[in-house]
Amino acid sequence: MRWLVLVFLMMSFVSAVDIDFDCPDEIFVDEEFECVLEVFDGDGEYDVKVDLDGERDSVVKVWNDGEWKSGYYYLTDFIEDGDDEKIRMKVSDDGNFDGELKLRQGDKREFFDIEIEVEKARVVEEDVDVVSDDVILEERVEVISLSGDFVEEENFVYVSKDARVVDWLPYGFALFLILIIVILVWERF
Repeated sequence: MRWLVLVFLMMSFVSAVDIDFDCPDEIFVDEEFECVLEVFDGDGEYDVKVDLDGERDSVVKVWNDGEWKSGYYYLTDFIEDGDDEKIRMKVSDDGNFDGELKLRQGDKREFFDIEIEVEKARVVEEDVDVVSDDVILEERVEVISLSGDFVEEENFVYVSKDARVVDWLPYGFALFLILIIVILVWERF
């Protein structure tokens, strides 16, 4: 009977923090994304760290104090119990990452397993036609969106007549030199 009372007393001193960590379904390399973190059954403020690879020069960059910083460092006083906060991140490599989300409060640390799947950067292709004789356009233009916001715009590669002349100038000069050599060799015979 005493053991039962002792067990109930000890259970009141044990506190387990629980989290809800939601990230988008599609995450692309070097594109900014936000994950929502919510902390339950804790007390006070927590420092947060998203650790995907355990390296000092981590593949994950976290928006912290107005700049992108390595995921190796904690976001200090980031979240309070019962609140939810958005964590802005970028990942510089593709793959399936089994990492940890770490909460720190003083000397007390809690670790939670997380999984993030990162896909290669989005590539959008569009066909462009030749507009006129004066302007040469590339036949195929690839637009790669790294920021997540895809803005559709046409990218023209303009080459003027003068630029085409300059591009052919070395070949013309080489022909001129060959002609001079042929004339000099002809006069010797």
